Amino acid sequence: MADRLTDVQFHWQFHPAAHAWRQILESGKYGKILRTDARMTASPGVPENNIRWQFDLAGGSLMDMTYALSFTRYALHARTPRAILSAVARPYKKDPRVDEAMHALLVFEGPEEGQDVQSRVYTDMARRWTFLGGLVPRAWELPSIEVETERAIVYFYNAAMPHLYHYIAVTDKATGETRYHRQFSGGPMWGNVETSVGKGGKDSWSTYRWQLEAFVDAVRGKTPAFWIPGEESVAQMECIDEIYRAAGLPVRPSQVLGEAEKEG
Repeated sequence: MADRLTDVQFHWQFHPAAHAWRQILESGKYGKILRTDARMTASPGVPENNIRWQFDLAGGSLMDMTYALSFTRYALHARTPRAILSAVARPYKKDPRVDEAMHALLVFEGPEEGQDVQSRVYTDMARRWTFLGGLVPRAWELPSIEVETERAIVYFYNAAMPHLYHYIAVTDKATGETRYHRQFSGGPMWGNVETSVGKGGKDSWSTYRWQLEAFVDAVRGKTPAFWIPGEESVAQMECIDEIYRAAGLPVRPSQVLGEAEKEG
């Protein structure tokens, strides 16, 4: 499961937009982080026969949509939560062990020493496609995170697949003015790096291509522009397990690789 999380949930962190977003948060210009609010939903919902609904295959919204948790931990440089204030699952009607949706309110240690940050994570695999009596589609609901700092609201829209479309909106609390930033190539990590097509990469590259560029550099013995240690996958899974326990749900089954090979 840890390998699955590395492949699926962390690829977005290799994209230049992720680095630009974190640079904004860490610039000091907007003060300390006060809270975060991340979400990922599926509208229309995931089809009934999809493997994401199968408990034995690690199904559940928090498992499959932990981009929201990944956004949060990345913004805060956090490992596991200090506390889980609440965790409420909406159970899948065909298997109550599987979460159709999860609302969690967590407390993480912030980037500043001794600082606690309250973080909301919401995932939903069965979000209704429309609202207002079925008149308005929820076409705009892409995986995103809002970070409130002392002096601004920083919103990263479509953080999971920023190569398709994204924006980072920074709203100044004092003036109400909003600035928009987009970063499809270059940026803080890749700007001065010689990639396979030249310095800074290409705007058209997907998150997976940026991840591949880093992987190839690592295999060749070079220092990648950005890298994620295996411990991150472990920490991500530990967070998920803690939230499931707090919500009164069983953690997803796991196997030692050797055991899985024997059974196969």
